Amino acid sequence: MRTLRKTAIAGLFVGLTALSGTAYAEPLKILLLPFSFFDTSGEPRDQSADHARRLAAITSDLAAKIEAQGLFEVVVAPADAPPCPAGDNDCVLGLARRAGADLILTGAVQKVSTMATQLWVGAFDAGNGKRVFYNQLSFRGDTDQSWQRATAFLFDQLAADPPKKS
Repeated sequence: MRTLRKTAIAGLFVGLTALSGTAYAEPLKILLLPFSFFDTSGEPRDQSADHARRLAAITSDLAAKIEAQGLFEVVVAPADAPPCPAGDNDCVLGLARRAGADLILTGAVQKVSTMATQLWVGAFDAGNGKRVFYNQLSFRGDTDQSWQRATAFLFDQLAADPPKKS
């Protein structure tokens, strides 16, 4: 009886030890690039300062939520890295690799009108550039609150089906 108990305890210990090695894999590292913005609303009032602040908030809010949930480890681009020219995918992939990122997340916001805004988001494998996540959403309004809600919704979409390396 004693031998059986010792064997059962030893087996349980070995099983738990084996599980602990695989259950807690290192999170993927993700580089969040600044989102771009374009305004096709034709509104006469200059709102560029508000939009710049809201764009920065998308990136910082996503980074905070991602880190808080342990979804990914957020990495930053090297401080000495020059900005990549628009459309230069090789530059962006190189930047991500220098930062040690597995994935890249970026997006764009289009203000269509006072009441309609579009948000496109993509995640890409830093090794080969393949898109591994895409979401397009529309939201109403051009206020801090509407942008915050869109960011929260986007995070929920990321958390529900996190991008993986391809």
